[in-house]
Amino acid sequence: MLAVACLGACSPRYDWRTIQSGDGGYAALYPAKPTSAARDVAIAGHKLPMTMQAARVDDTLFAVGVVTLPSDDAELRREALAAMQSGLVANLGVHGGEPAHTRPVTIQSADQPARPFDGVEVQVSGVSPQDQSPRRLTARLVAVGTKAYQAVVLESGEGARDRRNAEQVEQFLGGFHPY
Repeated sequence: MLAVACLGACSPRYDWRTIQSGDGGYAALYPAKPTSAARDVAIAGHKLPMTMQAARVDDTLFAVGVVTLPSDDAELRREALAAMQSGLVANLGVHGGEPAHTRPVTIQSADQPARPFDGVEVQVSGVSPQDQSPRRLTARLVAVGTKAYQAVVLESGEGARDRRNAEQVEQFLGGFHPY
């Protein structure tokens, strides 16, 4: 009996694996097997499809979303990133939180040798109006060529109150690499 209890205690909650998305044009390190979904988003007056792959571990969601832009245009990429950032904050559905914090980050490509891309990291916290539980969203956004990407971690519940998931959040976000 004790051996079975010890084995259960040793089972990993995180089963990290690298997923290559040929269609999405990225590689990402997920903590569990991701599922796929798609939906339309509004960007710069265009209704564009966003594909997503996401995995959940406990109360934490790890996801990568990709939008294919109609052209390789620097202004369109800027508008796409701004729309994605606004959408993430709005979709978080929290109140009583602090404003979103942003900082520039460098995101390395999946190419060998890796190329650096300028991106932005966004973090916002608050309380869900539905169930009054805390939420914290941390995302990295980058646009390259005709693709705009968002790598997102959404923590809910007690994990959003402290830094207990900090290592996993950084591992996921640091393991995201566009082509």
